[in-house]
Order: sequence, then C-alpha cells, then structure tokens
Amino acid sequence: MARRLLALHPMGFVLSALFVNGVAGGFVWPYFPVFLADADLSKSEIGLVLGVSNILVFLVRLPLGRWLDHSHGHRFDLPLIAMLLAFPLLLFLLPKTRSAAGLIVLVLALALARLPFLPLGLARLKKQSDMEKRHFSPLLFVGAHHFFLGALGLLAGAIILALGIGKTFSLLWLIVLLAMTPLLLPAPAGAATSSPPPVPPRLFPNMDEILVLLSFFFFHLVNAPLLPFAELYMKTRTHHPGWIPWIAAIAEMFMVFTALLVSRHTTVPSARLALTAASGALALRMALYGLSPSAEGLLWIACLDGISSGLFWMASLKWVAERSGKDNTFNQMSGYVDLTVMTAGALGIILFGWVDGRIGFSAASKELMGLNILAPLFLLLAGKRSWIARKKGQGPREKALPCDSKGEF
Repeated sequence: MARRLLALHPMGFVLSALFVNGVAGGFVWPYFPVFLADADLSKSEIGLVLGVSNILVFLVRLPLGRWLDHSHGHRFDLPLIAMLLAFPLLLFLLPKTRSAAGLIVLVLALALARLPFLPLGLARLKKQSDMEKRHFSPLLFVGAHHFFLGALGLLAGAIILALGIGKTFSLLWLIVLLAMTPLLLPAPAGAATSSPPPVPPRLFPNMDEILVLLSFFFFHLVNAPLLPFAELYMKTRTHHPGWIPWIAAIAEMFMVFTALLVSRHTTVPSARLALTAASGALALRMALYGLSPSAEGLLWIACLDGISSGLFWMASLKWVAERSGKDNTFNQMSGYVDLTVMTAGALGIILFGWVDGRIGFSAASKELMGLNILAPLFLLLAGKRSWIARKKGQGPREKALPCDSKGEF
C-alpha cells in the first residue's frame, strides 16, 4: 500500500502544477483586461501592458527550460519554492490594488510568477517517463492542461456570477496555496537519484528549425491577441461578468477534444497538415468575429479557438519530440517554441490593441485576417527535413540522423 501511494506522487506533482496553471488561466488571466480597463487604461495601453508581460517572460523561459532539463525533481529546491510562493502572494495583493500603476506592476509580476508551473509539470512528466523507461506521450499533458483550464474557466464564470469578482479574487490566493502543496514538498526517497542528469548541450536553432519557428510565430501573431480582446468585447455585449471566462473555458474544452481525436493518428505528415488546418480554422474564426457577433455568438466561435489551438499544440509538440529525439534537450526545444509563441503574442497583442483602438474589434479581425497565410507558407518552406532528429549534441551546421516519421507521440 505504501509503495502504491508513493507511485502516485509524481503524477500528483504534475497535476498540481497543471491545476495551479489552470487557476491562473481560468480565473485570473481573463480578467486582466477588465481590471486594467476599470483602472481607466485605453485599449492600446492594455495591449501594451499585456505585450510587455510576454516580453518579460521571454527573458526567463529558455534558461528555465535548460535548468529543468538538468536538475529539477531530485531534491528539495529552496530557490524554486520561493519562485512558486510568489504567485499566491501576488494574487493576494491583486484585489487590494486600486491604482493603475500598481495594477500594471502586478500584471507584469504575475506573468513571471506563473511561468514555472507549466514547464515544471512538463519536465516532471518527461523525467517520470524516462525513469519508467516508457515512451513519452504529450497527450496526458495537453489533455490535463487544457481540461483544467477549461473546467476551471467554466467554474470561474459560475462562482463569479454568485460571489462577484471581488470576493472570488480574495479567495483565489488560498486555493492556489493549497493546490500547490505537492510542489513544495521534497521528492520521496524512492524517486530521488544520487546525482542529477548530465548537463544538456546548449541548443541554438538552425535554419530548418528557424523556418518552423517562424511558422509558429505567424500563427500566434494572429492567434494570441484574439482571446483577451474577445473577452473585452464580451464585456460590451453582456452585463453578466461570469460570461467572460467562458470564452476561454469553451476553447480549452474543445482543445482537449481535438487533442484526443488527433493523438492516435499524429504522424509527421499529419502533424504538418494539422498545422495548416489550424491556420484555416483561425482565419474562419476571425471572419466570424468580423460579423459583429452577439455574446452567444462569441461563445460559439470559441469552439474554433479550441480546434485551431488544439491542432497547433499537438502538432508542435510532435515536432519538438521528433526534433529532440532521445537527447536531453526536450525542454530547451520546447522552450524555443514557447519563446516564439511569447514573442508573437507580445507583438500581436500590441498590434491588435492599436488596430482595435482605431476601428473596433470586429473590423480589426477582418483587417488582420490575411496574415493567416504566413504560417503555412513558412511551414512549406521548412519542408520535411525540419522534422528529422538532431544528432546528440548536434550543432546548427551538422547533419541530422533520420528517424521514424510514422511513430506516434
């Protein structure tokens, strides 16, 4: 019985990290534009704040990924615990802050404080797969991650309708602190190793990888700003504040369904096709936003958000798994994807905020819809060679070893 409970600990660690990230995405992030708007910031200023938060995260993500590849999960780690505890502390201060300057600082600080949870869960899941000598599958990570985001987003809407925004946010810090308890405990004795894994090679993207990353960049340049500004647009369409997080929640649930549908059929060719289909679904979503939808229409259109994002994340993690092979660089490679997404998100939110401020949400969606052609274009330029695994410790100019392009995740 004791051994069985001990075996559950690593998965409890992963689910704890994903749950806290789900609280952040389901409860907190949808209301950032609302808090900032209530502090009399304009749409362009809101876009600038959210964009800068992505740039700050950009500076931290890659070193964090390399550190997680190398050391975490083997011992009690005081610096990491301090990083994790910063999130509930800042969340405690959020509903008590009234000034615009204070809110801007908190939004930027919370973006950094949230950052460790998602790569931490992914790193532990990958390490657990390696210890058990089984094939790594991102389906559990993608599914659990977006299920928590969706389910907690739906719950957020119901709770906020019942209690109001103020009371709900006054309790969130305590919920987060309780939920992250497994992350604050040292690893059980059976899971500890005598020494950390070897330091992984420091990766720099080569030309094939840059072309794929440019495809990811242009997808998220268009995709990233739509959710926060759709949530802000929802505020003008309904007097029910609980509807705001339901946009993201519905999208997250459809991401889970999409991931489940494609997980057993994801080869390299189908993953490349899925990335193209994601851009098509995103273009359709923007065209529907251009019709000035009602509040109910915004919820229906959120289904397309889930489909396009679900296709993207399953296919992009397929690329990371194929490209990193069996080298100890998985989190570095996924870090480059995250950096690309964050950079695109920062620039996209600034761009969309500026256009929205001038011509409105629906017109901005129609105006920027043509950008969706760029993501499949760069994916086509990258070609099939960009999905072949690197050699162990391979530099940018070395040849890569062929790998099985028909294997599943």
